[in-house]
Amino acid sequence: MLMPKPLLWSKPSAVMRYAVAVISVILTLLLARMLEHYWQTTPFVSLFFCAIMFSAWFGGLRAGLLAIGLSVLVFDYYFLQPLHSFLPNLNELPRLILFAISGLIVGLLSAAQRSATESLREARDDLAAKVDELRRTNDALQEEITERNRAQQALHKVQADLAHMTRLTTMGELTASIAHEVNQPLTAVLNNANACLDLLMHGAPNLGEVREALTEIIDDADRASAVIMRVRQLAKGAPIEKSLLNLNDIVNDVLTLARYESAARQVAIRTELSEGLPLVLADQVQLQQVLLNLVVNGMDAMSAVEASRRLLIICGRRETRNSTSEALISVQDAGIGFKSEEVDRLFEAFYTTKPQGIGMGLAISRSIIEDHGGHLWAEQNQRSGATFSFSLPAAEIAKS
Repeated sequence: MLMPKPLLWSKPSAVMRYAVAVISVILTLLLARMLEHYWQTTPFVSLFFCAIMFSAWFGGLRAGLLAIGLSVLVFDYYFLQPLHSFLPNLNELPRLILFAISGLIVGLLSAAQRSATESLREARDDLAAKVDELRRTNDALQEEITERNRAQQALHKVQADLAHMTRLTTMGELTASIAHEVNQPLTAVLNNANACLDLLMHGAPNLGEVREALTEIIDDADRASAVIMRVRQLAKGAPIEKSLLNLNDIVNDVLTLARYESAARQVAIRTELSEGLPLVLADQVQLQQVLLNLVVNGMDAMSAVEASRRLLIICGRRETRNSTSEALISVQDAGIGFKSEEVDRLFEAFYTTKPQGIGMGLAISRSIIEDHGGHLWAEQNQRSGATFSFSLPAAEIAKS
């Protein structure tokens, strides 16, 4: 923003201010004497008011007072009887006093006008400087907002990549369980197919038995396909896609993937799922990732306890928090638990109690739940183990 340049005489030096006052009075005297000589009339004493006005406006109050004093002396010496004397007659004294008072008023008014003009100019310059500063601040703020948006987008991408990585890590831990879940229906398909061949090779086959075997083949193929579909959903880095979900279905899907793993680790899993659990608006893959991570963590926590005590309880129920309906899922284990001072660090990135852990599972799980408007927290059990719970707003609340 271009600022107007001040006039050359806006801030004159002290010498120039007083010099202008003296020169103004001298020039006024010369002009008045010249006009008196040519017109042979009353002296043009009002010209001195112009000199006083100009001096006060140009040089301020002090220069105006100097011009007033000089004008009074010049007026007394050259224009009042007796001429060329600084002692006027008594009858001329009122004129001199009136002249001095008028000059003082003119000087004060002109000095006040100069002061007001100078104040307005300084206020204008100050305002222009502040406007320019605000413009620069606004430009810097806009640049910072743009940079923050870029950083936020980069952070979201990193979070998505980390979430994908932790899914793959968890899926790697469940490789044997997944292979068993796929191999079981495929084995049944193979057995039923061989049974059909045997039935067809013995003359007139029993079509009822053949139909029953083919039906079982279809059911087992669908079962294997469903397992593969769940694995593909968890393994691929798909964008977030929210839909209405029943958390009971999420629990059943996760237990299907972890069933063989829990059997191999001798962990009993019990579910206590309420039929009145409200629907939630969420991404299916991300919720499966969160719950699968909690289930695997629970089984890991019980690896050091005796097999008869390895019980994992998954509960699902409706809750009301601050007049808001929520769906709550909790995973309770009977493992070693955690120390009270660790509860705040459990969800920190790269903090882990597992020898081979990377410390990202719980941090990413909490981030996912919070992105869905929910909460994820941990509590110590009264006897042993820990309970990890997350709650999500009911669908009717989420959609509003």
